[in-house]
Amino acid sequence: MNSPFDEKIADLQGQVKKLQSQKDALLKELDTVEERFEKMNQMYRKSFPIIIDSVAIGGDVFSDTCKDLSQALKKGESEGRIAYILDQLKTAVLKEEFVPPGGKQKKTLFSVFKKKDPFSFIDDYKQSYHEVVNTLRSNLDKKYTGKLDHIAAGIKTAENPSDISDIRKTVFDLIFNYISDTNQERSKVNAFVQEVVGKILDIESSIDVGYQHTDTLFQTSDHFESVLESELKRLKQTSGVASNLDMLKIQVAERLSVIENALQKKQAKDKAIRDYIEKERQVFKSGFTKLKQDLDEATRYSEELEKKLNLDQLTGAFNRRAYDKKMEDEMARFFRYGTGFSLLLMDADRFKSINDQYGHAIGDKCLQEIIKRTLPLLRQNDMLSRYGGEEFVVVMPETDLNGGREVAEKIRQTIEKLEFIYKKEKVKVTVSIGVSQVREGDKHPKEVFERADIAVYQAKANGRNQVIVN
Repeated sequence: MNSPFDEKIADLQGQVKKLQSQKDALLKELDTVEERFEKMNQMYRKSFPIIIDSVAIGGDVFSDTCKDLSQALKKGESEGRIAYILDQLKTAVLKEEFVPPGGKQKKTLFSVFKKKDPFSFIDDYKQSYHEVVNTLRSNLDKKYTGKLDHIAAGIKTAENPSDISDIRKTVFDLIFNYISDTNQERSKVNAFVQEVVGKILDIESSIDVGYQHTDTLFQTSDHFESVLESELKRLKQTSGVASNLDMLKIQVAERLSVIENALQKKQAKDKAIRDYIEKERQVFKSGFTKLKQDLDEATRYSEELEKKLNLDQLTGAFNRRAYDKKMEDEMARFFRYGTGFSLLLMDADRFKSINDQYGHAIGDKCLQEIIKRTLPLLRQNDMLSRYGGEEFVVVMPETDLNGGREVAEKIRQTIEKLEFIYKKEKVKVTVSIGVSQVREGDKHPKEVFERADIAVYQAKANGRNQVIVN
């Protein structure tokens, strides 16, 4: 049995082991930090001299000081030496702003930023929209050529962000016209529209990045101005000490005055640009929101057109167009994977007599009730379509003849229970149904349909209101 002393030693050994583990983890983390620092240090010492050398192209104090800094970084000199050169560089930057009597103002490093166009990304924007127009040209009919030429002309003359909304609106108007007018397959239309709109969203996002970049430039400028103001205060304090050197004090005061005036002008100009950019930013944001709304509207509009193009307006069932597409898809699956399907062809019995005796309103009601009673008997992946007149077809994927016969019989039994009261007279409705299945050797959907059609004629000949399999 362990004594209390042994337990104490064991506990201390556990703590030592835990502390040793923590020490190892901290040392490992320290090694990682030092390694990362060394990599960053090497990167800075390699990269900064290249940048500095590209700036130090003149023969003035500023350029000479930049060269000294570059050499110090290349040689890996001490932090104190580099800090000393940076102080000299800061003084050289301030001196560049001085205007000697009778002299011309130097072109300083910061004059590059003053003259930089804050909207240089407009050129990229115009180029990107030209690519969108070219995409539209290669996919749309020639009847859209005039509108595309008009858009291209607007892109060419665009000069500022306020032109963006007009070009965007024109492009979307054209896309809406295309969605409404085209007779192409809706899935292909939707894919193409999504592609074009996706490109437009990318363009607008890049413009937002451009605004952010401009804002970053302003922030950098603000930092520079705060440093400059701080240095001006220090210079004023220094000139005040030299009371016995009146001439030096006057010269320094004159130069400080020039710097203050230049700084005030710069601040006023920057404020005007900032206000303008903020105004344009708000225009852009509202336009970008409108763009997304237009995209949602275009998608909904296209989906509504898809429904209208594929649905029978009277019964709400799919129409002949949708049936043809479904049969093409099922035949393609059969050819590729051997996946079979069945087809049910339903024909309302004596429908012409119902129309003639009771009127088309009752006839339409009969067709609507046939659809209403049939849909609950089908699976989600089955398709019920109105083929024409009083004929309906049901496409049943992965269903054999026996499965098709069972569903057809349920439909027949359900429909024969239908009754309408017209002027106190009962109107009965029945259907004859033919069932067929895709077979080896079938080359076209019409072969499957023709066998179901023959089965319907047999059902009619045998007295109607029955199911025949062919």
